[in-house]
This record gives sequence, structure tokens and C-alpha cells, in this order.
Amino acid sequence: MKQPTIHSRDLIVGLQKGLALLQLFSQEHPRLSVPEAARLAGMTQSAARRFLLTLVHDSFVQTDGRYYWLTAKALRIGQAYVDSAVLPRMLRPIVEQVARSTQEHVSVGVRDGDDIVHIVRSRYSHITSMSIRPGSRVPMYCTGSGRLWLASLTAPELDAYFSRNPPRAITPYTLTDEARIRDEIALCAERGHVVVDQEYEVGMRVLSVPLIDRDRQLQAALTLTTHASRMTVGEMRERYLSALYEGQALLRPIMML
Repeated sequence: MKQPTIHSRDLIVGLQKGLALLQLFSQEHPRLSVPEAARLAGMTQSAARRFLLTLVHDSFVQTDGRYYWLTAKALRIGQAYVDSAVLPRMLRPIVEQVARSTQEHVSVGVRDGDDIVHIVRSRYSHITSMSIRPGSRVPMYCTGSGRLWLASLTAPELDAYFSRNPPRAITPYTLTDEARIRDEIALCAERGHVVVDQEYEVGMRVLSVPLIDRDRQLQAALTLTTHASRMTVGEMRERYLSALYEGQALLRPIMML
């Protein structure tokens, strides 16, 4: 979807900084002090304190006087997307159809910065995985959706990505050698699909195909996830790739909107 040209004079810097502070809280940083928040956000401690206190005043953040943490009210921001976004609602019937035909878990992920965010997942699932719940964020270098996105980048963009995100081992199966990951990305671009075997979560294999728009630009990825114990990588590709391609074809008109 084409975005309008936005001039810097139209931006509200305070809102940008407040939203940036909200996004600092994570599994790695569930609680932040003012100095920590200021360092992570790249702002002065005085500014960070004022922004945090404003968020406390509006009940998005709580504090004990030293540390700050998010409240349940912060969920309203993400839930607003779930409730109002048109794309997930349009994608869901096809996602459910592919899940029923394969009897496997199916999801759709989109890129957000250097992460993949799942915006739709099938209700049918025989697997338990925290990585594929709606709103979950996963890295790009070791996931199916992520490698599809990396395959869509230009060479300078891919270099910049790896400079920001040095690969690290998440499971014993995670590829951490950049050259090998680049080989997998190139293979992904050549084949038009990708299989990732337990690199993000032990016991989980994923098979992903791209969802592109009318300008041939990648907009999302359709992914099937199954237990590694159920079949080999080759069997997974042979059994499910055609179903994913059928889902891809059914979703094409939606992605063209």
C-alpha cells in the first residue's frame, strides 16, 4: 500500500518519543529506571522522566518511585489493531481453510522493523507454541517468514540488517554463520518458499510462502508450523507445499487491494 509523503514539520516529536518509550518494555526489560530508559531511548534523563510520569498519569505505566513498568491498559494499543484492522479479518477465512485441509497450524506474519509479527493464526492447532500467538515478535534470520523478507531486500539493505542483528543461537539448530544464512536466503529467493527446521523453537518446523501485492512487493508470509516428530523436512515440503500455494493463490486478490 502506497504511503503518503509526510513532512517533518507535520510530526509531533513528543508523541514519537512517548511511543518509543512504550516500546522499550520487553521480556528483556520488563522494568526500567529513568537512567535505563533514557539510555535506551537516546534522550536525557530529565526528558525520559517527564515522559514516564506522563504515562503514569494516564495509567499506561506504574512506578514504585525507582522503576517503571507497563500496566494492562497498554494492551489497549495492540488490541485496537486486532479489533480495527481490516487485513487480518480478510485473511482469516483462507488461513482457516488451509489449516483445515492440512490439519496443521497456519499463520500470517508481516515485517515490523527487524522483526516478524504474526497478525493471524488459525484457530485449529495441535501444537503449543508461544512464538506464533497473535502479536508475537520473532527475529527474521532464523524464521520462515523472516527469511522470505530477507530474500526481498537489496544487498545493501541485507548488509545493514546483519550489522544490526548479528545472528545468535536461539536453539541448538539455529544457523549463526552469516554466510550459511545468506546461502539459505538465496535459496529461498530461488525456490519461492522456505523451510526452517527448529531454528527458533526446538521441535517446530515451518514452511513459508510469500504473499505479494500488485507491485510484486512482499507484504506478508503464509506459514505452516508442525512438530518435527511428525515428518521429515522433505515429507513436509511434499505434503504441504501445494496447499500453501493454493492458499497463496486464494489470498492474491486480497493482497492486490
